[in-house]
Amino acid sequence: MNMIMKRISFFGILALFLVSLMTGCNTAKKEEDSGEIAEEKNEENFGTRDGEKDADFVVKAVEGNYAEIKLAQLGMNKSTDTGLKDIAMMLEKDHTKVLNELKDFAYKKGIAIPTEENKDAKDDLVDLEKKDLAEFNKDWLSMLTDKHENTIKNFETIQEKTEDTELKSWAIATLPTLRTHLDKLKTYKDVLK
Repeated sequence: MNMIMKRISFFGILALFLVSLMTGCNTAKKEEDSGEIAEEKNEENFGTRDGEKDADFVVKAVEGNYAEIKLAQLGMNKSTDTGLKDIAMMLEKDHTKVLNELKDFAYKKGIAIPTEENKDAKDDLVDLEKKDLAEFNKDWLSMLTDKHENTIKNFETIQEKTEDTELKSWAIATLPTLRTHLDKLKTYKDVLK
C-alpha cells in the first residue's frame, strides 16, 4: 500500500511538473509578437535564404497592412476633418485589398503570416488615440506619410531582389497605389500646416 501511494505521488508530481512546463511555454509564446512567430516558422520552412527573404517581406507587409487598416479606421473615427476622413477611407479600402492579396500569396507559397500588426504599431495607435484633435490630425498624417515612405522602399527593394516572378509582378502592380497614397498624404499634410 505504501509503495502504491509513493507511485501515485510520484506520477502526480510529474504530471504537475509537465503541466506547469507546458503552461510556461504557452505563456512565453503568447508574449511573442505574431510577426515574430511567423518569422520563426518561415525560418524553419524555407531552405534557401532567398525564400526566407521573400517570406520576411511578406510577414512585414502583412503586419504593415494590418497597422494601416487600423490607423485608417482610427482616422475615420477620431478626426472631424472631412479631407482626412476621405483619405482614411481610401487607405482602409486599398490596404484591405492588399492584405487579402498578401494572404492569398502566403497561402499559395506556404508562408506563415502574422494575425495582427506588430507591437510598435499597437503602441502608435494607443499614442495617437490619446492626442487632442488638432494634434491628432497632424500626427496621423505624419505617421502615415512615414509608413508609406518606408513601405515604398521595401516594395522597391523586393521587386529588384526577389527571384519569385509572382511576388515581383505583384510588388510592381501595387507600387502605384502606394505612391498615390503617399502623394495624397503629403498634399493634405501641407494643407493642414
